[in-house]
Amino acid sequence: MAGPEGELLQAIEVDRTGGLWATGISGDATTVSVRRHGQWKNALTLPQPSGLNAIAAGSASDVWAGGYGESQIGPTPLWHFDGAAWKRTPWGSEWAHWILQIEYVAPDDVWFYALEQSPLFPPPTLHHWDGSAFTAHRLPSPSDPAGEVRPKSVMGFLGSIAADGRGGVWASSPYDPARLLHFDGTSWIQATPPLGVTAYSMTRVPHTGIIWAGTQVGTVWRKS
Repeated sequence: MAGPEGELLQAIEVDRTGGLWATGISGDATTVSVRRHGQWKNALTLPQPSGLNAIAAGSASDVWAGGYGESQIGPTPLWHFDGAAWKRTPWGSEWAHWILQIEYVAPDDVWFYALEQSPLFPPPTLHHWDGSAFTAHRLPSPSDPAGEVRPKSVMGFLGSIAADGRGGVWASSPYDPARLLHFDGTSWIQATPPLGVTAYSMTRVPHTGIIWAGTQVGTVWRKS
């Protein structure tokens, strides 16, 4: 199946009604397209080529798309579609963020895995949208006890998140490949993966607590 004509695709997502959403770059513009009934239709065009590399859709009227800020202090590109129009959503932080991944659970339960574009090179952070506001949660460092979260400036930005289906989320980062981290909305716990390598892509089987993870060395993990 061909994608939208003339576009370099960056991320795709299927909503719960079967619509296929795709972000991409076309010339000097950033685009969001949707495919229904065998046809692609442009849904959003932004006049900058920075790109939207993350997208998540709950339904045809609840779609999030995010990407890389144009500058350290410029607004973070986060957009929401309510079925009628796209609206840029303020991120509300001092520095712009690079939104690496969006995990949609419900209209009032959306997780964002993001990297702050600060000159101190902080690790990724976990952000949560509750339907009206964002909360930010820093991943614990390898030396932090379970349940404790402290800021620490280190390199690292890849990895993945996956909702657990119970209001929490699993996180993996090359900053700490010896552990998988679980956040229940209040505190962190640690789990030891089969190998000390980073899980670069994680997903949950719908309506279950089963998590699948693909790693940097070509192995696949399953956690029940």
